[in-house]
Amino acid sequence: MKVRIGKGLVLLTGLVLSNASQAASHDVERAAGAAAGIFAGIYVHELGHAAAFRAAGAEEIRIRVPGTQCSLLCGETQAAWRMPLSLAQGRMINAAGFIASNLAAELMLQHESSARSGFGQGFIATNLYSNAAHVFTYYTKIRGRNGYRGNDIDAYELTGGNPHLLSAGLIAYSVYTLHRARKKEISILFMRVPF
Repeated sequence: MKVRIGKGLVLLTGLVLSNASQAASHDVERAAGAAAGIFAGIYVHELGHAAAFRAAGAEEIRIRVPGTQCSLLCGETQAAWRMPLSLAQGRMINAAGFIASNLAAELMLQHESSARSGFGQGFIATNLYSNAAHVFTYYTKIRGRNGYRGNDIDAYELTGGNPHLLSAGLIAYSVYTLHRARKKEISILFMRVPF
């Protein structure tokens, strides 16, 4: 009898450790996917700017992640010009990063398997954070003070766009996205959305 209990205990311990190992491996895989989604979200935003730069005739387009005005989680896109931009081209370039990243996040949210993956959760979270951070920074920092050059909303304003409408649109879309994620029971970066 003792032998059978011993074998059963060894089998049970092995099974528990195997499941714990698989769970830890799954968690590491999801975390790595989320990290990849976070950086992909930054690059998609910058690729939106780059595509608009290219459409406006820019040359020597460069994307830098992280950007020069931030820590790790931001980027910037620069380009060289032969001819000056029109104000409309400037507005399109400044809004293009938001358009690209919000469209990509929306596509992921529409395909629930993508939204539930670690990559999708990192990507969507980065997009929502970017929307909120741009709006918050626009209203709390002053261009020219302490070397701050402004963000995409500041640049949008400088080219004749209404920064308040753009900000309201970004926040409204973010709240709507969070609401839909809650209804679909999709976590955002592995956390349940409370509203």
